[in-house]
Amino acid sequence: CNVGWAGNGNVCGADTDLDGYPDEPLPCIDNNKHCKQDNCRLTPNSGQEDADNDGIGDQCDDDADGDGLKTDNCRLVPNKDQQNSDTDSFGDACDNCPNVPNNDQRDTDSNGEGDACDNDNDGDGIPNMLDNCPKVPNPLQTDRDEDGVGDACDSCPEMSNPTQTDMDSDLVGDICDTNEDSDGDGHQDTKDNCAEIPNSSQLDSDNDGLGDDCDNDDDNDGIPDYVAPGPDNCRLIPNPNQKDSDGDGVGDACEEDFDNDTVADQLDVCPESAEVTLTDFRAYQTVILDPEGDAQIDPNWVVLNQGMEIVQTMNSDPGLAVGYTAFNGVDFEGTFHVNTITDDDY
Repeated sequence: CNVGWAGNGNVCGADTDLDGYPDEPLPCIDNNKHCKQDNCRLTPNSGQEDADNDGIGDQCDDDADGDGLKTDNCRLVPNKDQQNSDTDSFGDACDNCPNVPNNDQRDTDSNGEGDACDNDNDGDGIPNMLDNCPKVPNPLQTDRDEDGVGDACDSCPEMSNPTQTDMDSDLVGDICDTNEDSDGDGHQDTKDNCAEIPNSSQLDSDNDGLGDDCDNDDDNDGIPDYVAPGPDNCRLIPNPNQKDSDGDGVGDACEEDFDNDTVADQLDVCPESAEVTLTDFRAYQTVILDPEGDAQIDPNWVVLNQGMEIVQTMNSDPGLAVGYTAFNGVDFEGTFHVNTITDDDY
């Protein structure tokens, strides 16, 4: 469907808020979810979340949890008593640390217990006090430069930098940041697995330290990717026998799933990368664009629709939410909304 319309591609209807759901239900025979009527016609909600199942989406429902309270400290969980033991912004019924104030509700290991009260934030079995990467799982606690910061979260794993200073927020610590990037792909030469060939994604399917874009045998099965005796009919999956029962040029080992990520190629948004199957903003870093002073607070991001929608909810200093997944060439398709007319600077 064209921009401004939604449906299954064959049947389309007007979509006023551009969130992928039509204003009115469509007569689609394939039961496509995008043919169902938008439960918030004028408010974008690509996940159609509806906590109280009343047919009105959470994003436009004055009482999203159906507990009869419009001023509610648990907007999506019924709690008429509004009990709030720790006096933060979240009532006990929806607070992942009901006895410890934590307005960010951050839960690194997604175990239902907020970081503020979780003894093992990353869920790797190492208590926070003893963990050299308390927010990144690393049960082996490897620390090559012995600076007290584990390799899994160290911005300079081979050079001691216990303070982890990173002035340009590029995830490379200042002490080892050369800013020398010969191929201009955003990865400095000392950390680039293809230093002379642009490969922003740094994809390395066989984990041999050589990026796919400069590796002649991406799956390390002995069959070259593109030259004799190749080309390899399953470039990303080891298949030295090159079996191809139907003779279509695609090996049996990768016939339906080229990158072997268990997502069928027809449904896979990145069929040649096992690392990416869906858009997901659930893991991100916030880059503050106005670090001077504190006239306004930093951005507060809320992630919806299983990582496919991200909303900045506060009147804040400017900032970016940057995901950790890197891509090569990207055609971005999506929608930006400014949902206020009283303070619409951005």
